[in-house]
Amino acid sequence: MAVLNEQIIRDLSINTSVPLVLRGFVNNWPICQWDIEKWCLVFQDKELPFRCMKKDFISDEPCWERRCEVKNMTFKAFVDGIPTSKHWMYFDYKHLQQWFPGDEELHKNISWKEFGYSDKGAKDSTLWVGSSGAHTPAHQDTYGVNIIAQLYGKKLWLLFPPETGGLKPTRVPYEESSVYSELNFFCPNNVEVFNGLTGGRIVELSAGDALLVPRGWWHYVQNVDPINIALNVWITREKDTSSQVSEALIKILVAQICKNLPQDTVKLIVNPNEDDLLDTPLAVLFLQLETVANTYLDSKRKLRRAKRQRTREDIPTQPEVEEYDLKALLDNKENNLETAPPITSGELVNFIKKNINEFIKGDRPLDDEELDGATTSLCLTKALIDAFSQNNAIEVVKQNLLARLG
Repeated sequence: MAVLNEQIIRDLSINTSVPLVLRGFVNNWPICQWDIEKWCLVFQDKELPFRCMKKDFISDEPCWERRCEVKNMTFKAFVDGIPTSKHWMYFDYKHLQQWFPGDEELHKNISWKEFGYSDKGAKDSTLWVGSSGAHTPAHQDTYGVNIIAQLYGKKLWLLFPPETGGLKPTRVPYEESSVYSELNFFCPNNVEVFNGLTGGRIVELSAGDALLVPRGWWHYVQNVDPINIALNVWITREKDTSSQVSEALIKILVAQICKNLPQDTVKLIVNPNEDDLLDTPLAVLFLQLETVANTYLDSKRKLRRAKRQRTREDIPTQPEVEEYDLKALLDNKENNLETAPPITSGELVNFIKKNINEFIKGDRPLDDEELDGATTSLCLTKALIDAFSQNNAIEVVKQNLLARLG
């Protein structure tokens, strides 16, 4: 009987080609048993910056971070304000080490050992705290695999394979290693664009569940319950070195395009967490590019030397052996392992209509802010960045660069 263990889960996280759900896998974490009173004690009176947006905001463009208001409040104030708030609120993508460097109780309760990563803990983890409706726009991560542990409340994930068409990828707003979709899965004005969008999967995580998101999978994430708390960790892969070269090239491109643009325009092009990009000297950006390019070239040289060595020693190359039988693992109900179930195009449209019915109270005319997308005015600048950043373009530049450096 195929039984999960730390090594198999580690292999699954790196090699799976479909999103996998581990039901109740982190129920044994003490942190999953904490109630709201306990979380209030953990957060204490720390002022947290919550990203806020009106729940009834309608737009065919996603709710970009720049369109959100930021409100500083304690966790208790956040909880107390939820019943009457007309906004969703999100303290998202916050590295624990930065926000809770000395909180021993929180730190000692977080370990990714059961996933096969005994070296990963709180210092490698990212925290997400939000209210119902708070969400992350659909995007794909260009490197790394994502492991999520749901600690409190329910969170919904919509996922699409890397090759999915119709998602309208864009690098504006720019954020290193994130390719966003121009589609708004929350409350769009036009749902027709979602007809024919196939290959999607949907999963709802409850407290104690975990999710493995393969590299490159698109994901839109939305909080379901009034209070939601989750953790995640990104795991790097050897193949990431190639993507890191592409990202370094795109960073140089965006930085130089933005260099002499008005500040208001720049704020539309880059996400808030990239605000220091224009202050980064070109020499530093080139050094970053040189570092990742050399890392990639070194790995290729080591691989070639290993192949030559095997040839000289007449040792046949061994095919990669799958260390697990996924079907057998899924069939063993005791593993509580499942693949994220598929969602049809029609079901996807119904999900979005349900969102609209829940958050938009009655028909009303759209205001100017909803009609005019935040990036509409960028036009040529956005088109230029997207054209250069497109896979078929940046890949050619990268290969030409590596050929000359190599």
